[in-house]
Amino acid sequence: MKNVAVMGAGNVGIYAAKAVLESKDMRLCGFIRRKEDAVEGFCNVPVASAAERLPVRPDGVIICVPSRRTEAAAKYLLSLGINTVDACDLHEELPRIRRELHEAALRGGAAAVTGAGWDPGLDSSIRALLAFALPCGVTHTQFGPGISMGHSAAVKALEGVADAVSVTIPAGGNSHRRRVYAALIPKADPKAVEHAILHDGYFEHDSTEVIFTDDLSPYKSHAHGVKIVREGYALGEGGQRLAFEMSINNPAVTAQIMTAALRAGFARRPGCYLLPEFSPAELFGKEPGGVL
Repeated sequence: MKNVAVMGAGNVGIYAAKAVLESKDMRLCGFIRRKEDAVEGFCNVPVASAAERLPVRPDGVIICVPSRRTEAAAKYLLSLGINTVDACDLHEELPRIRRELHEAALRGGAAAVTGAGWDPGLDSSIRALLAFALPCGVTHTQFGPGISMGHSAAVKALEGVADAVSVTIPAGGNSHRRRVYAALIPKADPKAVEHAILHDGYFEHDSTEVIFTDDLSPYKSHAHGVKIVREGYALGEGGQRLAFEMSINNPAVTAQIMTAALRAGFARRPGCYLLPEFSPAELFGKEPGGVL
């Protein structure tokens, strides 16, 4: 039985704690968060501002903080010899982050799994499966429509923003449009905030519309989805098409994937891994009976 803590108590963090409680091979030993207040719904679970302050030392931590903070959090935990998993969605930076965490994991004698959400993560594994089955072809990934947690968190972190929701809208091929609904703090400059959003790395490659509003409630939802299609040739035979599609509760599925990835990491040597490197048996923690 592994002692597992959850870093962060937002949407993903709450679902991650539920996933640990439902796991027969894990025990929820605490939350790590800046405010050492009890987490609603988990009043009997210890809360501390650092892993070493928890009553029971965690064997692993599920990192549920915004992607731009996951690398530093993972390095700190790995230095303590604690296994980590995160759902960092900084696609372009992930190769560098993986190298950095690999070195940190080797030094700490622990295992890290990075980019283990639903994209990158589950979708990465699906794309790999479709590509080996149809090696001569092209893959298209279409997200949404739905709320992107990573994009929303990036806007919330900007100066002048009180709260925000970023909606992903499919635009054909691998392209997407973004619609950002943002609530500003008093006296914030809308033009400055809009400029910051449009030039943020999360948005600068997509067509983005920014809408300011005082009421975000009509736009908040956990629903999201993806459709992955691979088209090409198989041994000279054209017209081949493989497809995968899902509609999900974003934080719930993300938390479930991260919990499975942490489980798989416990069985690996020190280092940093990506989700496609694990077999289904490792993610289940046993032979995945009933799925063959």
